[in-house]
Amino acid sequence: MEITFRQFNSSDKEDVVSLMSIFDQYIQSIDDKNLTNYKKGSADYFVDKMIALIQTKQGMIYLACNDNRVIGFVSGHIEVQDEDEKMETIPAIPGVVGELFVSPQYRGLKIGKRLLEMIEQYLKDKGCTIVRFPVFAPNTSARQFYEKAGYSERLIYVMKEL
Repeated sequence: MEITFRQFNSSDKEDVVSLMSIFDQYIQSIDDKNLTNYKKGSADYFVDKMIALIQTKQGMIYLACNDNRVIGFVSGHIEVQDEDEKMETIPAIPGVVGELFVSPQYRGLKIGKRLLEMIEQYLKDKGCTIVRFPVFAPNTSARQFYEKAGYSERLIYVMKEL
């Protein structure tokens, strides 16, 4: 097994859509409230959105491959602090990790760690001073992964069904 890392190109889209579909199924399966319900075509929709963000917001997608088969991906882009943030926080140039996913059979091999380090370096090289992104609360394994990588929870949403 030889794991390689490289930048995304348009011919990789279907492979990334396939992984995004697995990711969507996983997120739906861990939703203890059963409110997540990805629709047909959602993986295509979210990959198209990810590609649009990297094209319009100085972003990048990196891939992890095993013998040219895409087994993981990470995306990131640059945001601008909105007026609320400018009023309540210190000035920053936020980088955002849009998505990070590694195929389940390749987890534990530090592929996610390497992808995260790559996107962090990309965002740092682009002038970002912080990295932030939402994580689905029931995704405890991802939350533990990010904590181990030096991230801390900053903003937590609460929800109540009415």
